[in-house]
Amino acid sequence: MSDYKFQVLEVHTLHVRDFSGEKIVQALGDFRELSVNTACVESEMRAVIFPVRRILVKVFPFMIIFLAGLVLTFMITLYNYPVAFRIIRPAALFCGGAGMFDSVRKILSERKVLLSLTRDKALEKIAFKCAVESAPAKYNDNDLSYILVDEIKRAESPEELAEKYNLLPAISRKAIELVNRE
Repeated sequence: MSDYKFQVLEVHTLHVRDFSGEKIVQALGDFRELSVNTACVESEMRAVIFPVRRILVKVFPFMIIFLAGLVLTFMITLYNYPVAFRIIRPAALFCGGAGMFDSVRKILSERKVLLSLTRDKALEKIAFKCAVESAPAKYNDNDLSYILVDEIKRAESPEELAEKYNLLPAISRKAIELVNRE
């Protein structure tokens, strides 16, 4: 039994890489209905509101890099190591520290946004996130993304929709046309 249902429009994105750079080709797919049950949404809500476990999982790899930098610091002070190890030390300390800081910042900002919403709005936002995460992400070589049909209807301009969902302007105009025709 799925308690949250979302009508979405599928967007296929193909990244074409060549010597002149990367080009993006997009096409609209089918209308789909994504659904997720309340238990999944509630558990994700708890994970976002009480993010200790999520923080530990995200920070752990950066912590190891940071600790490797600390170990190199102590080893370099005790022994005379070549310049290569002396260059790796600040890089490991910086990358580990920056990675830990950025991971914690992202998790806490998501938490702050959800706590500022009403409970129903927060649950709906998390439900959509869970539904998109459980939906297919690839189709052949194409990356798939999903746009809420309600968001397309509420969009004031194609540029707003293109910016919010990383769409090409022509695709956002076509999506608005398609939804208004339905």
